[in-house]
Amino acid sequence: MDAIDRRILSIGQGAEALPTVSLGQMITMLGAHGRAVRDARADQLMIRGPVWQSVETISRHLQTCFCPLVLDRFDRLLPTSDLTFARRGADEASLIDYAEAVAAVSAWEMAVGKHALLRAEIRKRLLSVSTACLARIDAHLSIADEADIPDFRQLAREILRAEVAEWVFSLAGAPEHSTKILQRASRAARQSVAWAGRVFERFRAEPDEFSHFDAVATLAAVDELLVVILRVHDSDRMERASGSHPFVLTIGEQALQEFVTGLEHMTARYLEIAEDHLLAGGAAGAFVLSVLQVLQRIVRLDHVLLPVVSTLGVKLSHQATVLRMQEMQGRLQASLGTHNAPPDAMKRLGILDTALASFEK
Repeated sequence: MDAIDRRILSIGQGAEALPTVSLGQMITMLGAHGRAVRDARADQLMIRGPVWQSVETISRHLQTCFCPLVLDRFDRLLPTSDLTFARRGADEASLIDYAEAVAAVSAWEMAVGKHALLRAEIRKRLLSVSTACLARIDAHLSIADEADIPDFRQLAREILRAEVAEWVFSLAGAPEHSTKILQRASRAARQSVAWAGRVFERFRAEPDEFSHFDAVATLAAVDELLVVILRVHDSDRMERASGSHPFVLTIGEQALQEFVTGLEHMTARYLEIAEDHLLAGGAAGAFVLSVLQVLQRIVRLDHVLLPVVSTLGVKLSHQATVLRMQEMQGRLQASLGTHNAPPDAMKRLGILDTALASFEK
């Protein structure tokens, strides 16, 4: 046991971070030390004084040196940290390694059965980190004016960060925090989808420059919007697996249905506008280009959404949208060299060509 003690006591002294190798050795050594203490306690003939002295020495090192360092690096490397986000050194252990080290310290203290000082400090720090994570998500859910739209890019990033946090908290042996973070991330995703659906419905109802701007801003973050939608879909699948009523829509499913309805209505309106102003004599070129760019993002969003919404029994008119855009493409090509061709015909064709490149003619 002396060799194990020496190795444990050498890790973390005066360090600002830990390399992967050292952290892995500490996890292994703590497991070995805990087993040795359990065996010693079970042996009625062993003199236990040296064993308890070893436990006290290791516990003191973990409390004053190793555990504060590991928790600090865990907090700083977590992408939802309220501290200044830290960069990992070239040889530094990963966030996952630090999480597993936190769990190893808790497991060691439980194994030696002396007290719960380390676990209390770990719970306190993880509660603080979890609270900061939840607050970051909540900050993006506060919209003062119903007419405002959230930053979908930032919301998607927070949801991805929250999923990382949920995973590493679970690794660190704190499932209660994992559950809260997962629930809050799912709620944020549902709220985001509902907001996007309202943006689309506003444009359908009042297609003016303001609602067009909101729609463009929302669809400009199409990748992030897809992240949010897939988070809602995953959350719904978990809710179904946990035994939700088979004939009652979940909150997420309702949000997705409303989102798709709004998207369909908005798509139809944009297709009408694009068709009416496609050739010479229509609206200003910049406006038509922005409408075509919106349609380009819509067909991409539709394509990814198809397998998701099909599980809800919702149908997207994706193929019909593609066909109408192909017809516009053909009209523009036929207009080239004639008085019907708009001055920026090639730019318009370029957007349609890019949008339809993934689909069979």
